[in-house]
Order: sequence, then C-alpha cells, then structure tokens
Amino acid sequence: MGHIEATGWIAIYAAVVSTCAFALNFRTWIENRPLLHLSLMVDGMIVSPGSGVEEKDLTILTVTNRGRAPTMITNMVIFEMNSWWQRIRIRPEKSFVVANPQMAGYPPNVPGDLEPNKKWTGFARPRRDLMPDWPNHRYWIGVYTSHRDRPYLIRLPKAKPGPPENSKKV
Repeated sequence: MGHIEATGWIAIYAAVVSTCAFALNFRTWIENRPLLHLSLMVDGMIVSPGSGVEEKDLTILTVTNRGRAPTMITNMVIFEMNSWWQRIRIRPEKSFVVANPQMAGYPPNVPGDLEPNKKWTGFARPRRDLMPDWPNHRYWIGVYTSHRDRPYLIRLPKAKPGPPENSKKV
C-alpha cells in the first residue's frame, strides 16, 4: 500500500468540505419554503353571539404555514378518489372546487396570502345532491397553492354511526 501525499489529503479535505457545504445549502433550501399543515373539522358549526349567522353541517379546513416563506392559497378543492393509485397520481373520479370557502356574509378568502406561522380557514358546505355518500366515502379535501403544482390534501374521515362515546341521553 502506498503512502498518500499532501495533495491527496488536500483533495480529500476539499471533498469533505464541499459535501458538507452542499448538505447545508440543501437543508436551508428545504427549511426556507412554505410547509403547510392541514387539519379538518367535520360536522362543524358556527355559533355567533346575538342574531348573527349560524351555520351547521360544515366541513372546516384549517391550513397552517409552519414554514419560513409565505405562499398564496389559490383554490380549495374536494376530490373523490377510490384507490391509492388515484391518490398518488392525483387523478380523482370526481373533483369539485369550493368557489366560496368563507363564512356566509364575509368577503372572499381565495386567493389568500398565507404568511409564516399564520392560519387560513376554509369552509365547505356539503352538497348531498352531488355527493350523496358524504362523508362515508373516499373524499379528500385540500388546497392548491402558488408555490406548488400538486395540492395539499387531507382525507375526510368516515362518519361513525351512533352517538359519540361518553354521551348521555337527556
């Protein structure tokens, strides 16, 4: 076995340093983008004080930007996808755009800017004539944003039959 000369050690050192610099830049690139988290409330209800607008049977989507960059929410959508293959490819059986995902009587919230550490809330009113099996089917709710071509999606949970646990009959 041969002995490594000084130029060989310098080349190894340069390779290690450049690999570390690339890894740091890649990490910074990943961290400095919008990172959206979706949460869903099914059978939501808005109760306003006094004689305000009250709505029932809402599906409420909350989107939180946990990243370091702002983004813009351009559309709220509902997809019916019956297989994992449709989900991966984003090729739904049926697709719906929620044109007015705001509370009744409020100004439109799409397109809407979503700054880091802020929340956006969208409301969907299920149309039983278009989606008769809501929410007992494979529906996904999500948003399209300005920084990405694919939507952010969350699956609508299936409804549980009967009253909730720990409920008492009055």
